[in-house]
Amino acid sequence: MKITTRIALGLLLLAGLTVGVLAYQIRTVQHLQSINEELSLTNLEAARISIRLVQELEGVREFASKALVLEDPGYVEQWAAWEEAVDRDLERMGDLELGPLERQALRDVHAGWERYHLELAPLRTNEELHPTTVEEMDGVLLRIEQLMSVLRESVEEVIDANQAAVARQAEASAEAGEQARQVSAIAAVGAGVLGLLICIVLYLSISGPLRRLTRGTREVAEGRFHHRLPTGGGDELSNLARDFNQMAARLDELEDMKRDFVSHVSHELKGPLAAIHETILVLLDRIPGPLNEKQAQLLSLSRQSATRLSGMISNLLQISRIEGGALYLDPERFEPLPVLEEVVNELTPLAGERQLEIRVESDPPPEPVVADQERLREVMSNLVGNAIKFSPREATVTVRLAMLEARPASLPPGYPEPSSDGADDPPGIMDEPGPFLFLEVEDQGPGIPEEHREGVFEKFYQVRRGVRIEGQGVGLGLSICRNVVEAHSGAIWVDEGAEGGALLRVLLPRAPSSLKDAAAARDRQGHVDRTSAEASSEPSEQAGVRTPGSPSGVGT
Repeated sequence: MKITTRIALGLLLLAGLTVGVLAYQIRTVQHLQSINEELSLTNLEAARISIRLVQELEGVREFASKALVLEDPGYVEQWAAWEEAVDRDLERMGDLELGPLERQALRDVHAGWERYHLELAPLRTNEELHPTTVEEMDGVLLRIEQLMSVLRESVEEVIDANQAAVARQAEASAEAGEQARQVSAIAAVGAGVLGLLICIVLYLSISGPLRRLTRGTREVAEGRFHHRLPTGGGDELSNLARDFNQMAARLDELEDMKRDFVSHVSHELKGPLAAIHETILVLLDRIPGPLNEKQAQLLSLSRQSATRLSGMISNLLQISRIEGGALYLDPERFEPLPVLEEVVNELTPLAGERQLEIRVESDPPPEPVVADQERLREVMSNLVGNAIKFSPREATVTVRLAMLEARPASLPPGYPEPSSDGADDPPGIMDEPGPFLFLEVEDQGPGIPEEHREGVFEKFYQVRRGVRIEGQGVGLGLSICRNVVEAHSGAIWVDEGAEGGALLRVLLPRAPSSLKDAAAARDRQGHVDRTSAEASSEPSEQAGVRTPGSPSGVGT
């Protein structure tokens, strides 16, 4: 299902719930309005008429008694007026939509009123029926009182029935309001829960692919074009993942073509270059004949250029193998200080040509480490060689070697914390508990500006200062160093030296977790007769470790 469809369905569900609750609220409000109308138009009107009837019946009783006793025409007229008022209000009461109890009480009022008309109303219009004796008058007055009492009781029953109806209507209104409140609360909670579920579903369906896409983009940006994204599903992000995979596959093909081209050309150049180098050596040895001083100087410069070109070609071949995943590590346990001293001794003649002093500081000597000795020697040689190359004459190159129990504070924040999302990342410096081998190479040269300190570890990257440095290479040495160091789960970075020069720092785990097993296998293999191994031309993979992503073959 497409992401837009999911969002639309979620919004439709919320909108449907909102419309349903709104429709219910409108129906409840209409019901409450009908109750209010019934209370105001019927029940309240019936209550007012009932109260007036009580007053009017009292008026009929009073003026009927006065008219019969005093025989005053004015009282007779008042008696008739009160009777008309009772007739009008009873008629109005009959027009109202009353409840069954009110109707029954009203029928009792009508019955009592009819009895009154049959028994007493003729006394008002027919003088012959007037009582003549005291006893008759007392009987008539008593009868008037009895009829009016019965009528008042019937009217009060109407009032009571009306009050009961009002109470029922008020109770129904309260129940409707409470029910509306409960429905509103349930709907609000339901809308919140439904909205939260929709948000969770949308988040889970979008965040995962976006996180994988972000990770894949970072992998491609860092030059790892082999990375692929899962393409299951038919939504927009799955289509984007398929397009991403096609792009990465095409970039991987182009990278393979470039790497194969560089490797092939570099390999083809090694033969002619070796021939040129040997020819120059033969000429310098004066085997074909004598040379004058100018010729020998030119041949020496040509030899230096050939040596430098040979080193560049070797670096190109090595970086090509590294990018091809053929960086093969052969870990063993050894002491790093003697290896560093050998590297310094090898580079001492080059430093002597520039009148440089190489100072080695290591007190106490570091403990043995588990690493590929030749690869570590290569890193040391590259860093010390760079320091010699970029140092001014009569300067000092300081090399420090130490063992640290914890990672130094100078470690830049660019090295991430251990992966927590289950990603299949190779172990890094933050995954290793320590102790750590710490190598520092400091020169007194121009240093590396802060904005270039990360870029110098990229291929073919050079800091442009407007002046060509004698012996400057093509910018592969530090890139090779970083690959070797990170293959050992280490870190390499640049800081500013105490005197403004460059300070290269390398931090390596004393025993990387990824190399412990291979080193132990190598130690066990050292106690076995190597006769059969020497007869075989293929190296044993039990004593070596391929870096992540390398092919199954052994690297060179």
